[in-house]
Amino acid sequence: MVLSGIWKKSEDQKEPRKPELKISHEKNLPPDDVQDICASVGWSRREPELISKALENSLSVVSIWDRGRIVGFARATGDMVFNATIWDMVVRPSYQGSGVGRLVMHELLKDLDELGIPLVTLYADPGTDGFYQRFGFLADPSGVRGMFRETS
Repeated sequence: MVLSGIWKKSEDQKEPRKPELKISHEKNLPPDDVQDICASVGWSRREPELISKALENSLSVVSIWDRGRIVGFARATGDMVFNATIWDMVVRPSYQGSGVGRLVMHELLKDLDELGIPLVTLYADPGTDGFYQRFGFLADPSGVRGMFRETS
């Protein structure tokens, strides 16, 4: 996978900094690191112990790291048979457009395919449909719309 777009030369560098990306499938991520990447895109704060519990209960967790800093993340939950849902797909803004998101999705979908799960769903922010369509996602052709119930 080709990654490009973010590694620009700063004033004090002779050459652009090249990424040193590492892929992790570990569920025991430090909650503060997850909180940090989510905050980088303006998502609301979650309690650290709840982040840890959500990660532990996920089918798959993928994180991408560059020099010890989390730069991409997503997780999936499901019944391990029929359905899975992708949650919290996030790429640090300075890495968006560089291929990190594609790498996260590739790794996460590979995990779900290995489990043999035939239906994978996700909730996408407005304007991100094109990104997910690359992976075979489409708006429900039967017109079914997601519904939500949220408690405080």
